[in-house]
Amino acid sequence: MKQVILILIFILTTTLPCFGEKEHLEPVIDAGQYGDVLKEYYDNVFTFLYRGFTQKPYARYTSMPSFSSEYAYSVEKIDKKYYVVSIRISDSYWYSGFMNKRDSIETNITKAEISYDLYTKIGELFEFLVEQIKPPNKIGLDGTMYYFSTTDKKGEIRTGQIWSPYEKSLLGRLVKICDNLYAIGLGKDISQSKILKEINILITDLKQ
Repeated sequence: MKQVILILIFILTTTLPCFGEKEHLEPVIDAGQYGDVLKEYYDNVFTFLYRGFTQKPYARYTSMPSFSSEYAYSVEKIDKKYYVVSIRISDSYWYSGFMNKRDSIETNITKAEISYDLYTKIGELFEFLVEQIKPPNKIGLDGTMYYFSTTDKKGEIRTGQIWSPYEKSLLGRLVKICDNLYAIGLGKDISQSKILKEINILITDLKQ
């Protein structure tokens, strides 16, 4: 029973915020207010997912589904080249905690080179996203929480979040773009020029 209650709490808090769709990110919720279990989860899952990523993100994306494995990517400059670095894990970090199996989770970190133009446009997109962060105004019951992080000109890491946006909304298009970038990091054959065009159009639409 205790596990069921904790799972329900997790679903509710990781899907906060569903009254009306919005087209901006929300400030990240302090998980500490929900108790020790969730605080421990959030304190550890991000550390686990971001191993191998630069500490000061240029553009970092994290997907945390309610019922499947978490995943993330980081866009980075390495030895004068530009990459999407993606990490996937073998099992849900949240559910494996109840089974005491976190030590057995396998991780796979891969990277793929991207063009300078795509690199700079991703940075422009993430910078715009965090500048538009506003308080939440909806509540969801299940779905996926997405996090978007970048480092501002003062050297401070800024992160915004969004709960499962509608697929055809602006933020739904954002998630699709980011999932495709994650797939590029995994080595999938996805057109970078197409993604670059999609980002250009999305930025224009977000600014309207």
